[in-house]
Amino acid sequence: MSAMQKRKPEEEVEIPEGTPEFYVDSINVATQLYGCTMWLGTLRAEQPPLVRVAIKMSPPMAKVMSLILAKHIREYERDIGPINIPKALYHSLGLEEYI
Repeated sequence: MSAMQKRKPEEEVEIPEGTPEFYVDSINVATQLYGCTMWLGTLRAEQPPLVRVAIKMSPPMAKVMSLILAKHIREYERDIGPINIPKALYHSLGLEEYI
């Protein structure tokens, strides 16, 4: 499989025909004691982002998701090359510690 081909999930899952797929380039997150909500959407010119899906999970599941995503990003950068993010974006998201 070439590095650019779509990878299958690591564990066997059933994905029913017609399962919705969304491209997202916007995320908002809220965490509470017993829950975490992520609103994923798309940016629009001179308008607020359009939310495509809200995902709710427990804080432990959110941490597991972050670890899995970090693992896949490390593998992508190892295989394809670094993903460059503008420093201004880090600052606007309050993520300066990751620069």
